[in-house]
Amino acid sequence: MTLKYSYFVLLTLFLLASCGSDDEYSPTNAEDTESPSAARNLMTTNITETSLELSWDAATDNVAVTGYKVFQDNVEITSSVQGTSFSVTKLTSETTYAFYITTYDAAGNESSRSNTVTATTLDEPFGFKPNLSQMGVFSGVLSELTPAEGVQLYELNSTLFTDYTTKQRLVKLPTGGALQYNGNDLLPTYPDETLIAKTFYYNIDDRDPSLGQQVIETRIFLKINGIWEVGDYIWNAAQTDATFTTDGSEIPISYIDNAGETQNVAYLIPSQQDCFTCHNNQDITAPIGMKLRSMNFQPSYTSQNQLDFFITNGLLEGISSSAGVSVLPNWEDATLDINDRGRAYLDINCAHCHRPGSSVPAQFDMDFRLETPYADSKIYDKRFSIEIRFSNNIEGYRMPVLGRTVIHQEALAMLQEYLGQLDEPN
Repeated sequence: MTLKYSYFVLLTLFLLASCGSDDEYSPTNAEDTESPSAARNLMTTNITETSLELSWDAATDNVAVTGYKVFQDNVEITSSVQGTSFSVTKLTSETTYAFYITTYDAAGNESSRSNTVTATTLDEPFGFKPNLSQMGVFSGVLSELTPAEGVQLYELNSTLFTDYTTKQRLVKLPTGGALQYNGNDLLPTYPDETLIAKTFYYNIDDRDPSLGQQVIETRIFLKINGIWEVGDYIWNAAQTDATFTTDGSEIPISYIDNAGETQNVAYLIPSQQDCFTCHNNQDITAPIGMKLRSMNFQPSYTSQNQLDFFITNGLLEGISSSAGVSVLPNWEDATLDINDRGRAYLDINCAHCHRPGSSVPAQFDMDFRLETPYADSKIYDKRFSIEIRFSNNIEGYRMPVLGRTVIHQEALAMLQEYLGQLDEPN
């Protein structure tokens, strides 16, 4: 009996153990190789210039789904989505993207792709952005001032003086747009969404520009719905970006000039109202320097006449060559007649204010535009005042009132020669 009883006990224990093992068995303990089903009805909503929203219907066996992976242009951008929506950010405006998602479970099994959707981000509104880096003016390292694609360098043969700064001038026209010759040698007609940029900087040492530069400001004109708007971007000390502002300020500058002398300048950044003071005429805001006659010469960036370069490259229409456009004399060219040099300097530095319809009070009825006949300009009548104010540096009295804090010595010498030999007009 003892042997039979022992056998019975062993058999009972074996059966109990076997039953316990069956109770603990579950699919999770077995090798799970079955892929979950794919999500359905992937779609995009809330598309902006730089973001969009993805949403989809859950996989049919969603109870076993651990999460979803999101792919942008065949590159996985996240693998941790738990719900059925995801916000995609940091996109580029006016760019088309393709998206799909996959489903995965706890065992790492991954579904096939969902449907693929494409979406194009919106065009950013044409206007001023908080930072210069967002304006599409430069590419690469911002401080290297490399024009972005579609941004054209241009130069003037006689330039406005601003405390011996170096200036880079750029224009960006809308796709398919061009400047239009309107029958005169002054400002062309600009299409809407034209951008004009002028960047002011000092070389650390004028004798060797390769030593670097200190960029101060980038002034920008935008033509929006037929109206020019002005803004200024002030560069940070690290020279990594510039910030939009409408306020004026003063920045101390130190640089070495071509003679090896250290020059210190209390550089004045204009306020937005200062810009309107010079750029307004008859209550209309417009650029000053980019006149066709000021561009009618061979610049440093091309081996042909600048206007012909613009015509050849589709940037200027309505005229077949530069031959029909007059030329603003270069006041620095000592081989030219002194009268031409003097009138050219007064035109580019003073005529935006000293002309009819400007901000200058009517009793100061001088008209320094080059196209104004000498007898009507009042230059002869005001010759002594012109010389005194150009040779003076008292704030509010010096001329020009805005744009300079130091005397333009080379120009003063030329103007003294010009004014000293003037004859009274008949």
